[in-house]
Amino acid sequence: MEVALLLGVMMILLAYGVPIAFSIGISSSVFLMVTQMKPLILIAQRTVLGTDSFPLLAIPLFTLGGYLMESSGLSKRLVGCIEKLLGGAPGSVGTVTIVCCTIFAALTGSGPATVAAIGAIMLPAMLKNGYSKSETGGILAAAGSLGPVIPPSICMIVYGSTMNVSIPEMFVAAIVPGLLLAASFVAVNLVMNRNKKAASAVKYSRKEVMESFIQAVPVLLLPVIILGGIYTGIFTPTEAAVTCVIYSLVLGIAYREMKFSDLISAMKKTIVTSGMVMFIMAMSANFGWILSAAKIPTTVANALVPYLGNRFVFTVLLLILLFIAGCFMEVLALVVILAPILIPIGVQLGMDPLHLGVTFCIALVMGLITPPFGMNLFTAAAVCDTTFVEIVKGALPYICVALIMISLFAFVPQITLFLPGLMAGGRHGGEKSFKRSNRIARSSGA
Repeated sequence: MEVALLLGVMMILLAYGVPIAFSIGISSSVFLMVTQMKPLILIAQRTVLGTDSFPLLAIPLFTLGGYLMESSGLSKRLVGCIEKLLGGAPGSVGTVTIVCCTIFAALTGSGPATVAAIGAIMLPAMLKNGYSKSETGGILAAAGSLGPVIPPSICMIVYGSTMNVSIPEMFVAAIVPGLLLAASFVAVNLVMNRNKKAASAVKYSRKEVMESFIQAVPVLLLPVIILGGIYTGIFTPTEAAVTCVIYSLVLGIAYREMKFSDLISAMKKTIVTSGMVMFIMAMSANFGWILSAAKIPTTVANALVPYLGNRFVFTVLLLILLFIAGCFMEVLALVVILAPILIPIGVQLGMDPLHLGVTFCIALVMGLITPPFGMNLFTAAAVCDTTFVEIVKGALPYICVALIMISLFAFVPQITLFLPGLMAGGRHGGEKSFKRSNRIARSSGA
């Protein structure tokens, strides 16, 4: 009854077009009034506490870092370097785009930001080399979805804060799935576009390639600095986000491509984007407290586990639910709504919490490239100046291969757990390399 009341009110509000943050807050308030579980002052208290979290500071900081990179010339140097390295083969312009999106995703952690930054540079080259707007938009939308998968990932920061899972461990576990997903996109592009022109008809000398690489070294060093610092315990994910902002700002000034107006514009965009995310997190704090206090996840788990039978059935149902939900709702909202309810069921069935968390986040990211509300699809349509339907047609092959790869990650936990186990000297055998970083993450609330 409690589950039906809480979720039922929220779904009714969403059906009437009420924004997700207000739907969560109103449904939580209605639940407290009907059940008389706690006074309504709890809403104000939990709303404030919901954003009083050190790890959540990484969200606006990484967002600002991404916008600064768009205006500091970093993406242009990155594209120029990758094009000289990979641009000689037929159909390679698509490969260059995907590789650039993969690297840029590791810098920003944002799907739409990746699509906008790389798309603005690569669109003319792709059209010139025989790609249609539909094919170009499809590649950009699909490759841009790697933003929330390859660390640092805002989605995983929110998940780690919500479910009390180590954010550094989630980042490490997502590396192999993220790279395999990028490789699968490259394979699809090469198969479908092998007759397209090469990215560059000019054969560059070794000297030109080296010069281009040297110019891009500062850009390529950024993910090494950020991720290396997190994994070695030098700084937390939040401190890494500060490093990202300062590094991007310094490079923008050094390259003399960033104007003061660009900085102001980046800060305004960051306020809008992060304000939306933090408002959802604030309202979700009430939702999460109610779930915990009313023991709803435990009740749901105890009711469903006898009928699920085994991990295989649960995994199939989990993926189906996440794929469908990701089509209609914002990813971060789904994390805070569904994770506390669904993840305990998998844990009770004996599944690894880290594998479950990474699978959960990657599956939800599919919503960025899945109609009818895929944010990357809308962004790619704007960048390519074409219709939403045309972008969906171009993205369809990549959506299909992404579904296959994500299912593979879900049913083969070793893909996700291999790197954390390797770096920690055995996933369950003692935290060696991760000892310090996990301690810092726990002390900061991760």
